[in-house]
Amino acid sequence: MTQHDGGAGPRALDPADQLGADEKAQLVYALEGRFAAHLDAAASAVREAERELAEVREQLARAIEEEERARYRSDPLVFMRDGVTEEVEGLVRKTTPKKLRTSYRYLLDRAVELAAGEVQGYHDDRAREQQEREQGVQASRAAEQRAIAALEEAQAMQGRVQSAEAAARRGLDVLADKLEAPTG
Repeated sequence: MTQHDGGAGPRALDPADQLGADEKAQLVYALEGRFAAHLDAAASAVREAERELAEVREQLARAIEEEERARYRSDPLVFMRDGVTEEVEGLVRKTTPKKLRTSYRYLLDRAVELAAGEVQGYHDDRAREQQEREQGVQASRAAEQRAIAALEEAQAMQGRVQSAEAAARRGLDVLADKLEAPTG
């Protein structure tokens, strides 16, 4: 193979400067070795981003399902409140001391149950609101958008790593073309 020397015409390549098959194989091996960790890390980042996106989408599906179920949930405290009110009204109608005491004990038990239910209901409502903020449909949709963006960033980074490797391979090809020993 010949090489151009600044327009002075082709000149023969010194045999000491020629690239032999063994040296080319070593250069390819070195290139692959130096890029392997980076290509693996980029592929791993893409896989991790894909896994996170899948998890977020599963969470979104659960949040939508939970929201649908929550629409049909009834509040048992409504009936307990009505029951306690009715017990108070019934107590007014009692005429004997024994019936008054019995009705009052029953009213007291129901009122205590209602109070416990009100406290528990309050805490349950706060927990549900917190869960909605963290894992509800809106939060899950926002998390999905963040996961999609992260996946796109990981894929772009992987593309840039692959482009860097491709540039190194093109450079190796140019080197090989210019320095290969003539065959024949």
